[in-house]
Amino acid sequence: MNCQKNLLDYDLFIFDFDGTIMDTELLHYRAWMNVINNRMIGNFEQVLLNDFFKHNHSLNEEDKKRFLYYKYNISEEEYYVLYEKKHAEYYKIIEENKLTFVRCFENILDFILKNDKKFVIVTNTSLKNIQYFLDKFSVLNKADKIYTKELYSQKKPHPECYIKVLNDYPNERKIGFEDSLIGFHSLYQVSEITPVLIVNKNYYYCKYIIDNYRNIILSDNYNLDKINEQLHNSFLEYNGEHCENQIDKILNNNINELQNNFNNMKNIINQVSILLKNKNPQNNIFLTGMGKSGYVCKKSASTWQSLSISCSYIDLPNLPHGDFGMLKDGDIMIVISNNGNTDEILYILKYIKYSLPKKITIIGIIANTGSEMEAYCDYSFILNNIKESDNINMAPSTSSMIFMCLLDSIGIYMRNDITKEEFKNNHPAGSLGKR
Repeated sequence: MNCQKNLLDYDLFIFDFDGTIMDTELLHYRAWMNVINNRMIGNFEQVLLNDFFKHNHSLNEEDKKRFLYYKYNISEEEYYVLYEKKHAEYYKIIEENKLTFVRCFENILDFILKNDKKFVIVTNTSLKNIQYFLDKFSVLNKADKIYTKELYSQKKPHPECYIKVLNDYPNERKIGFEDSLIGFHSLYQVSEITPVLIVNKNYYYCKYIIDNYRNIILSDNYNLDKINEQLHNSFLEYNGEHCENQIDKILNNNINELQNNFNNMKNIINQVSILLKNKNPQNNIFLTGMGKSGYVCKKSASTWQSLSISCSYIDLPNLPHGDFGMLKDGDIMIVISNNGNTDEILYILKYIKYSLPKKITIIGIIANTGSEMEAYCDYSFILNNIKESDNINMAPSTSSMIFMCLLDSIGIYMRNDITKEEFKNNHPAGSLGKR
């Protein structure tokens, strides 16, 4: 969360419309009930408001349709017909009712205008609907921009609408306000915007949001003092010594782990390059690994080939199923592994070392000291243990980056004499071929 000390520190204020600016959520509910009632034959059982929110504000779009089907026997085809009727009914209702802002919204709007801040509106509703309110409440025309459903292809809870705000206002410090689960979920996914939930404590999804969305600002109205107090506390928490921004944390971990292995990587690049340059020209070089390491090797093998290094990726799991036949005496196989104890790798290396009637030179690159894999390699090169960037230190991310950097660097170092003409001969297509 990109949290500032208080509201004055923000440059751009972002508001949902229904239930966040205008007190219209109840009117949408009434429009649906009226349309369904007019469609029903016999007694009509009106659902409670919170039951309506439970299904209408669900993150699963299909929940609303299923609810209408099981409650009122409304098919999916009829749903779209009723949806259009609901809009017509909604316009009729807003013509008949006194429209008001959400409680205390004038407080923050006055604050924004007095302090020369910008505000935008981001809504799932249509431009036609918004225009009706702009005509009634001229102060809303002071919005710097209004994002209606015509401007994006995927509506909330998808974050596309807020990503558009980021692209349009890249340098402003942003704070956003939502009142429903679908809107808040859309907003929450965009970490550059501080998320504020304006909601009644009795709202069906209030507890769910509090329990499942971390470090949010929660307010039952636009009480500026209370919002500022929460912002201040969040700022202290997130800008303390141990509260690094999550994106910064991921990127810094990658940098730190790369630096932690810098000297090891230099030695590996130098020594592996010497081994490869002194191989018999008739022999092949194979890169391989299991799982994500295999994908890394496949990419790096392609890079080496573009540098005129005769090299291929070999699919490790298929070796015991006939692919050992592609190997010949004197070939070199580079095997990368994060822990060096993967059962499939150990089985294959053991077979090559003790049972395959061909002499294959195995170069192992492992990020773990004392692994079982070392016993079956002719040359073992060890990186320091690599801490992954995810919060459980399990997803192969930072390790994949380091292995790819290492393998690509070996290829580049081996062919530091390549000319642009030679490279273009290998890569005539695409933008690189035109350079």
